[in-house]
Amino acid sequence: MSPKPLSVAIVGGGIGGVCTAIALLKYPHIDFQVYEAAPSFGEIGAGVSIGPNAQKALELIAPEARAAFDKHATGNMSPRHAKTMVNYVVGEREHEGELIHAHLSATGQQTVHRARFLDEIVKIVPPQRAHFNKRVVHLDDKQDGTIVIHFKDGTTAAADAVIGADGVHSNVREHLLGKILAKPVFSGTCAYRGLAPMEKAVEKLGEEFAGNCFMHCGRGKGLMSYPIDGGSILNIVIIDFEHDTWEHENWVLPADPEAVRNMFSTWGGKAQGLVELFLATEKPSLWAIWDDGPAPTYTKGRIAVMGDAAHATTPYQGQGAGQAIEDALVLAKVLAEVSEPCMVQNAFLAYDQVRRVRTQRVVSTSREMGQIISMQLEGVGNDINKMGKLLGSMEHWIWNRDMVQQNQEVVQLFRESL
Repeated sequence: MSPKPLSVAIVGGGIGGVCTAIALLKYPHIDFQVYEAAPSFGEIGAGVSIGPNAQKALELIAPEARAAFDKHATGNMSPRHAKTMVNYVVGEREHEGELIHAHLSATGQQTVHRARFLDEIVKIVPPQRAHFNKRVVHLDDKQDGTIVIHFKDGTTAAADAVIGADGVHSNVREHLLGKILAKPVFSGTCAYRGLAPMEKAVEKLGEEFAGNCFMHCGRGKGLMSYPIDGGSILNIVIIDFEHDTWEHENWVLPADPEAVRNMFSTWGGKAQGLVELFLATEKPSLWAIWDDGPAPTYTKGRIAVMGDAAHATTPYQGQGAGQAIEDALVLAKVLAEVSEPCMVQNAFLAYDQVRRVRTQRVVSTSREMGQIISMQLEGVGNDINKMGKLLGSMEHWIWNRDMVQQNQEVVQLFRESL
């Protein structure tokens, strides 16, 4: 008689949750189900950067996952920028357009449209494993170790293990940490986001600036732009680093055109061109940017959190999705070692040990990156030479992490704990 499968509930069907599901598919002893609060799988937002580390993680999760990324990935349009992640340039006043630093990596900037990428990877997950309109209300830890999930629609589901992949406003995180510790932190920054047709962007900015990834840096502000969708669209992100509080109930609001123009009235032609392109987009919007304070743990018993539910980060290193993908790989690798439900806690503790320090460092250094970009970092300010040196040293530790070694570490920790 074959042993009973290990039941795993994945709460949340975004990029992190779906990648976890795909990574678990190769292990026949694991019976996973995905519970998504929305009526269907879907991502909000536009472009998302997938760095060299996350690309390697996708390969190890499944060849089909990497193929889905490759199908929709867009790099810089110019061959001379093929290995460039970001060109950091001065956006205002007498140094406008001056290169601060060209950030290079093995892969260069590679971005996908969030919704298209998710649509592609969802095809890999058997439809019978996905359940929609399943918003978590609370979780019950039963004496036998089983976790019962209660949903808003009145239904329940039971599992041997629960993975919270339910985003920055995570109910699973709240169950683990309590309301106060679980609450995300407003970062003091906001982003105006929009998509412009590439032909209009080329008209306004020229091929060099429209077709490649640039970050225009200035005091308290930043403008980032890069091509997505095979170069047919320019993704525009305008960042206000001086938005002290967020008192609105909604975290996405319509943009105020006059406010955006006034923010960049002293900036150069390229920056103002990006502003006008943004304002001409359909429904230009303002997004509050949140991150998580350092959680003391990512797990309790047979429940763990991952991705934004564990370590939501500001976007200045392009690692939000990437770290969720790494989480997915590590979680699947360690759960593959579990042969009895009583081992789940050991597996999740090993995951926590391997992933928490790295991901919380990403959250911290991403905030620091934002201070550099906005010329607000103490001791650096608008000193272009100091900015360039720091920008050049910020991310290689993230990109160059050995994903195979990370897997080996979590398995070893798990086995040593038994």
